[in-house]
Amino acid sequence: MTKTPVFLEQRPLGRSGHPTSILGLGIRRLGEGSQREFVRVVREAIDKGVTVIETAHEYADGRTERWLGLALAEGYRQRVTLVAQCCAHQRDYKTAMQQLDETLGRLKTDHVDLWSFHEVIYDNDTDWIYDHGGLDAMQEAREQGKVRFIGFGGHKSPHIHLKLLHRGFPWDAVLMPLNPLDATYRSFEKQVLPETIRSGAAVIGIKPLAGGALQQVKGVKPEDALRYCLSLPVSTVLCGMESTAELRKNLKLVTDFRAFHAGEMDAVRQRSRSIAGDGRAERYKTTQDHDLSGGLVAHGFISPPKKR
Repeated sequence: MTKTPVFLEQRPLGRSGHPTSILGLGIRRLGEGSQREFVRVVREAIDKGVTVIETAHEYADGRTERWLGLALAEGYRQRVTLVAQCCAHQRDYKTAMQQLDETLGRLKTDHVDLWSFHEVIYDNDTDWIYDHGGLDAMQEAREQGKVRFIGFGGHKSPHIHLKLLHRGFPWDAVLMPLNPLDATYRSFEKQVLPETIRSGAAVIGIKPLAGGALQQVKGVKPEDALRYCLSLPVSTVLCGMESTAELRKNLKLVTDFRAFHAGEMDAVRQRSRSIAGDGRAERYKTTQDHDLSGGLVAHGFISPPKKR
């Protein structure tokens, strides 16, 4: 395999101007396979021009970050923008800083580029981030050089994102679900994206295929959905990929990316509207099916697992 990169389109990470590839690699599902395949996919992605990789402290109980640390050896770390999700679901200072140090150790690096609150999906998350010390931890870590940029993300409801944006803190990046279905139901595209751009923060798209729900929509192919998302004013779109075949397919779609014009965007929205209006297709917005256990425990929906 050649190590000559394919130069994907680069966009600035909001007001920072930091360059990012339009396609980012999400590795949660990749971490459910073998270590060998994991390292192969990550390195091929970087060799082919992907410069953004997203991980989280709680993915596979830390295995994903340890494998990523192995994959980023031999000079690969210097070629990527690392997005690390903070999984301190109580949003407290002590746990956030402890997790960051563990993440840095697993990744074998002295800093991550973007440290982002993961799964901001509960109404009181916005208060906890300020009142429990989590935001203090992020700012202190930035001052210490352990992180370059700070942000937050979630998939539940636009009003939760707006509550944080309207508190006035200058976030560097905001992660949000963007896809043709979202345009019709509890729309981050219509409500949160404009406010994020106005604040100067970067927009990072997640769930471009709506967690697989777009397979139910006739006339909307996966490549249409990804192209739709990239046609919005995003810095990068994070795609979960679990194999080299999936990586190569996505790379083929974005290497010669051409944005949809306004009429094409509306046409994709219309084809998605039939199943989008009541939220049944975007179950990460309407149910707890996609919510991770750490947040469910922190907010009292389930009991903590018993220690062995």
